[in-house]
Amino acid sequence: MTPTTDERIASVIRSLTEVILPHLPPEASLAQEQVQLAIGHLQILRLQLDAIPGFEAEELADTRKLAEELVGAIEGGTATQAALGTVKSVLGDPGPDVRANLTAVNRAVETLVQAVSVDGAASAKAHLFKVILAHEEARVEKDRRWFLPYGFDTMEVAP
Repeated sequence: MTPTTDERIASVIRSLTEVILPHLPPEASLAQEQVQLAIGHLQILRLQLDAIPGFEAEELADTRKLAEELVGAIEGGTATQAALGTVKSVLGDPGPDVRANLTAVNRAVETLVQAVSVDGAASAKAHLFKVILAHEEARVEKDRRWFLPYGFDTMEVAP
């Protein structure tokens, strides 16, 4: 029988906790800290495992929305126009792989930002700054909520 993903993660946690960590010498404090950090991340992954696809899909939807807002308001020279073409291309057919699509959209937006800094219109630079900051403000709020149950943040949650 093939172990479940949860069982496999639990096995790695157990190995790190019961075998690796106790055998690290006391003077290896950095290694001990890193093992404990890895254990913590694995524990969080176990708790979030079922919700990860939805979180990633939401992140992709947010990133696509950002790209669409930028495409509609950016003007500039050759580099900017080429980067806009790339953004439009990745927005065209998202395909079934959420992570691959997210990576492609993020890279296209990054290329667009770099191109606008080279030959974008002044209005495009101002708009780019405004749209990206608004997008990131909303995205950071979602990311903070994603990790809120684990004590990494002290943000107050509205009732």
